[in-house]
Amino acid sequence: MSITFKILNYFLLILTVSSCMEAQQNRPEVQALKNDDCDDPDADIECYFINMPENLISTMIIPAEGETADELIISGTIFKVDGKTPYPNVILYAYHTDSKGYYSKSGNETGVQKWHGKLHGWCKTDSAGRYTIKTIRPAPYPGNLFPAHIHASIKTPDGSYFHINDYVFKDDPLVNKKYESALPYEIGGTGIIELKKMDNTWIGQRDIILED
Repeated sequence: MSITFKILNYFLLILTVSSCMEAQQNRPEVQALKNDDCDDPDADIECYFINMPENLISTMIIPAEGETADELIISGTIFKVDGKTPYPNVILYAYHTDSKGYYSKSGNETGVQKWHGKLHGWCKTDSAGRYTIKTIRPAPYPGNLFPAHIHASIKTPDGSYFHINDYVFKDDPLVNKKYESALPYEIGGTGIIELKKMDNTWIGQRDIILED
């Protein structure tokens, strides 16, 4: 192989590696890290998904060791805009307060999860668009001025991001007409779910309709 040909191959290799690195750096999650270290309560929504596990399943299990609240299981289906077609491979992120109404921390959180606390998790809808969240029933903030809730955000397979209305519970006296009239998002429904108690576990369902 001639020296000229070796040099040409070397520059082609450098060009390929540079292109791959540029594509990697242009991913939304990486851009979020470059533009915002994500350690901020008002971090961009992309930051919510940076620390998620590589392999997700349709069940989100939020560990709650040491919490005294009842267990909570919420399941449902995420649909496309027609409300009929299941939406597979949608990533759902959720976080909430502990049994005392605080976003308590374990101490090893990074990025935006430093603000969201230890009670957070991710899941990905299965081929039928189904998901499940297994956690505890959160307490309202101290002072009880806002209903107990679970924050939720979504990432679709095409890389679109959505905040959706919080999961709140119909039996909460603060979930009323005033609350419903002030909901910030139209996508995904009101988030108001009816719970039924079985032993020490609350069971609820929320189906979510997204835009294309």
